[in-house]
Amino acid sequence: MTAVGHVQASPLASSLTTPQILKIGVIAICLANLLMMGAAIAGARSHRHAMQAIGKDSAPSIIAAEHIRAALADMDADAANELLQRGGSLDAFEGRQNEATTAIVTAAENITYGDFERQPIQRLAVGVGSYTAGVQRARDRLEAGDKTYLLAWRKAAAFMDARLLPAATDLDTVNRNELDKAYAGQRTASARALVLLLAGAVITGGVLIAMQIFVAGRMRRILNPGLAAATLATVVFLIYAGQRFAANDRDLKVAKEDAFESIHALWQARAVAYAANSDESRYLLDPSQAAKYESDFQAKAAQVDVFLANEMKNITFAGEEEAAREDVAEFAAYRKVDRQIRDLEKSGKHDAAIALCTGSAAGQSDYVFKSFDDALGKTLMVNQEAFDAAVERGFVDVAGFEIAAPVAAFLIALLGWVGLRPRLREYSV
Repeated sequence: MTAVGHVQASPLASSLTTPQILKIGVIAICLANLLMMGAAIAGARSHRHAMQAIGKDSAPSIIAAEHIRAALADMDADAANELLQRGGSLDAFEGRQNEATTAIVTAAENITYGDFERQPIQRLAVGVGSYTAGVQRARDRLEAGDKTYLLAWRKAAAFMDARLLPAATDLDTVNRNELDKAYAGQRTASARALVLLLAGAVITGGVLIAMQIFVAGRMRRILNPGLAAATLATVVFLIYAGQRFAANDRDLKVAKEDAFESIHALWQARAVAYAANSDESRYLLDPSQAAKYESDFQAKAAQVDVFLANEMKNITFAGEEEAAREDVAEFAAYRKVDRQIRDLEKSGKHDAAIALCTGSAAGQSDYVFKSFDDALGKTLMVNQEAFDAAVERGFVDVAGFEIAAPVAAFLIALLGWVGLRPRLREYSV
């Protein structure tokens, strides 16, 4: 048989028999299929790895770090309030201590980045006990009528500021850096995976079309059903995989940019607000350092305003805007009460300032701060639910590629073999 028309065959093609070309075609279809299968599996694993790094490894540890920071700051506020009131219930302090310890354990169970995470967690685990012991020394001295109780408290407060809170911040930073790195890397990896998948599909389709043309020209058959079906299967798998990768990219964006950026800002706002609330109590407890604590409060309150403003710029989900506006309003109400406390203190009404600072009745500081914290929790819940749902969808998007890709490759190769086998049998007679 000779080629149809006047197309010049290459020297290699001219030296090969038709059965040899058909056999090479079968091998080429299989090899191209393997390339497409490998690209699909590698792409799915890359997408899955990014979702794991962001949704399961980094984000929970960041939340745990901010949870630890908030609980520690509130422990400090509770200790100051207890000393201001010359004793009282330890329930609030111990409750926050247990909360901080639980969050530290949660962080320890999710160590992913080695010593970069382990070291701040170790500092926190050991430091909570040291801080608690320092507060207890201040309590004991106060109970014994020893006026040096304030010196013991100052030492514990300095330890909180210099060791514990920075350790929680370090844990946040380590995981935040890894989260940002994973997200930036995935954007490049996703484009590369799509290019490799497309290349594998184009090569597979190209081989199938080339064999279709060869069979049509050499053997006078207009359409080979097996090769046509294999080509269609290649296109279908390319569309399927491309859509799954695109869906995963969308879910990753929702998880990271839309939900987690808000979650992180809100948790930071919560932790810094608790630290500011502690400074409010310190201001009354330690008059010799009042100017410093007032300055610290104002600086932290300004930080909270920034975090809340960042959240307002990232409104995405139903009900989020209303909840975020409530956060802003409640924090403004808390700052108003804080100004009242300072006005009372500066006018010599120390006991009234303490009552307003430590009171939990409507209009008093603890009540208003709790209203702010509750509002913040509602906004966090909106974003946390959206984050969890996006992460779950993201894993579903790329599930099963280790099975689907080999099955598709086998089917395409089988259809190609079914299309070419009758032609090979014609030459085996």
